[in-house]
Amino acid sequence: MDASEYGPRSVVFLDGLRRRWAAQSLERRFTIAASLVVGLSMLTLGYWVERRIRTGWEQGMAEIGAHYLQAFLAPHVLELEHSDALSEDSKDAIRAQVTDSRLGQRVTMIKIWNRTGKLIYSTGKAREDVQLQPLRLERLLRGQVVVSPHGDSHGDGDSGPRSLETYAPIYKPGTNTILGFGEFYEISHSLDREIQQLRYATWFLILNVAIIIGFLLYLTIRRAGRIINSQQSELEANLARASALARRNNMLRRAADRARLDAAVSNEIYLARIGADLHDGPIQMLSLLMLRLPDEPPELRAQLERLTQQTLAELRNLSAGLVLPEIRDLSPSDTIEAAIKRHEQQTGTDVARDLASLPDQMPEAIRFCAFRVIQEALMNAYKHAQGRGQHVATRFAAETLEITVSDDGPEGSEAARPDAPQQRPRLGLRGLETRVKALRGSLTIAQQSQGGLRLKMTLPVRRRSLRTKV
Repeated sequence: MDASEYGPRSVVFLDGLRRRWAAQSLERRFTIAASLVVGLSMLTLGYWVERRIRTGWEQGMAEIGAHYLQAFLAPHVLELEHSDALSEDSKDAIRAQVTDSRLGQRVTMIKIWNRTGKLIYSTGKAREDVQLQPLRLERLLRGQVVVSPHGDSHGDGDSGPRSLETYAPIYKPGTNTILGFGEFYEISHSLDREIQQLRYATWFLILNVAIIIGFLLYLTIRRAGRIINSQQSELEANLARASALARRNNMLRRAADRARLDAAVSNEIYLARIGADLHDGPIQMLSLLMLRLPDEPPELRAQLERLTQQTLAELRNLSAGLVLPEIRDLSPSDTIEAAIKRHEQQTGTDVARDLASLPDQMPEAIRFCAFRVIQEALMNAYKHAQGRGQHVATRFAAETLEITVSDDGPEGSEAARPDAPQQRPRLGLRGLETRVKALRGSLTIAQQSQGGLRLKMTLPVRRRSLRTKV
């Protein structure tokens, strides 16, 4: 099998493992993770404690054996103070002690090294050219007792029962003078039994501690999991309630917007009805009066005719201002163009245009308001500036309709300061401001530095409302 095939398989395996892990509950994932952490921690702690106990026991047994070896060998190696070798009598005495006493039951071999680290005597088979390791010799010269953790052989290639290999300095009795070094192999059956029992006790204690810790962690995790689940359920319920409230507020806001638009349309319809009533009522009566004036005396006829014509002119102007042209089926751009053309036809003046592209659909209230604002602003420019510099500009951006109407002011007038008070009547403009604010728009009027006024209206136009028939 190609080694490259293992890559995709391992990726698939890891992906499956991650999916299975993610599918578990938070409580189970935390329990598994905590169990692994506690288990590994307890294993590491148990191994470390066992090693420390074994090392301590072995070192303690070695210290005891070193004192025993000192008392046993020191009388037979006094000649090493002035020599680097042992006499045959000393060797025979040491051999007899090992074989004829109880020492031989625990010590399987004894070796003696001189102060240079050369082997000078061994109760077993050993090469005479063997030297102590430099690091071990350095520690022995400092008076330390060295225990080999692998004292399973006697150095002669023969395997025997497990024994504790110990190196210890041999002092001259009553002094700190080192005569040589002794090496002995002590059978460690009792030590192994003690360590084995201690190992079982240690692991039993660690296992119980791990079980208790794991159980307490499980209880804590279970309680925390229940709290988290309850809080999560409460949060989901609160989120659902908040979403419902948001939907309800959104519905109420749309209903309020529709109500404002309906009110604006209803107001326009109401004004149109008033205009129609003025046309069909008082104007018709005055027209009938004009027809009957020839029957009156000439002096009275001329006076009544003049007053009647003035009254008719005022009423016709009033009714014409209240009745909008048919703009229900016009687009926003056509509505604005109709307001400008109507003003041009009524006043005989020209109006400059800078009309941007507008959406094809807007609510009727928005179009009615735009028509009224342009109509009133242009008429104000005609009355007070004789129609000089009349200009209409539109812009649509960020769901906002912006209309600007400006003029150059009356001919021959000096340029007013930007902060100068406005002198034109504000009655009609106040009505426009009320109309615009009803649609959540804004209306600002500013005096231009070169003279004249600049009226700017902004109306919010939501895209959802563009598809709604009001």
